[in-house]
Amino acid sequence: MEGIEVRKLFAENLKTFRKQKGLSQLKLANEMQMAFTFINDIENCKKWVSPETIARLATFFDVPPAAFFASKKDASFASVRKIDFFAKTISEEVSKTILKAAERFK
Repeated sequence: MEGIEVRKLFAENLKTFRKQKGLSQLKLANEMQMAFTFINDIENCKKWVSPETIARLATFFDVPPAAFFASKKDASFASVRKIDFFAKTISEEVSKTILKAAERFK
């Protein structure tokens, strides 16, 4: 895989993760304390990111750094999305259970 292909893959995945969170480029830039133009340039394959920025983005989106380099055709990309969905579902169910238990003890 050539460098430009990696940038394009990274850009596409960043855009996908950003849209899944319902964020515009400007909102993501504000949340990450980055310049809007930097986010825009990444998504348009004009700029590349440092390993530290990849780590920050992965932490923000709660995905492993490798998720930014996984092809949507890859099983690894599908696995990351399934694990993320599973974790969110469990988290929601646990929260509901805790709230129900708290109501009983009021």
